[in-house]
Amino acid sequence: MYSESGSDFIRQLSSLPLEIYLATTTMESNTKKLHIAMFPWSAFGHMIPYLELAKLIAQQGHKVSFIATPKNIDRLPKPPPSLSSLLTFVKIPLPAVPHLPAAAEATTDLPYDKVQYLKIAYDRLREPMKRFLQESAPDWVMYDFAPHWVGPVAAELGIPCAFFSIMIA
Repeated sequence: MYSESGSDFIRQLSSLPLEIYLATTTMESNTKKLHIAMFPWSAFGHMIPYLELAKLIAQQGHKVSFIATPKNIDRLPKPPPSLSSLLTFVKIPLPAVPHLPAAAEATTDLPYDKVQYLKIAYDRLREPMKRFLQESAPDWVMYDFAPHWVGPVAAELGIPCAFFSIMIA
């Protein structure tokens, strides 16, 4: 799965403001446990690091809602049973758009020239995502580059958010 250096990278995320906040609310403390919604871009090079971070957050006793399309969630590695009560997968169906094959939900399902249609479909997740955020009222939202509209939606709902983008070094 990940090389040792990849695992080290995930562990070094403690420099993020959200991670610092989370570090002050460990399982041993009596402070409020957080609910964090995570919404990565629909590419496994983004979803897997988000999932690794979700597991680290859940290990601290915080609830995580990992949001992705149904097919992508079904293809992700299953988290350890010890985290099943804290890490929830939320399936939001990808809307159909012209030129996007019906079975395509991730960049791996498409040739490069069709990824633009996946981005268009992703933009159409704005309203379902907004409904989820309204109904679940998370304490934080973490989002990737493609759903650029999550920040303004979270701000409108009064939910703090963190932009966490995966880049190749």
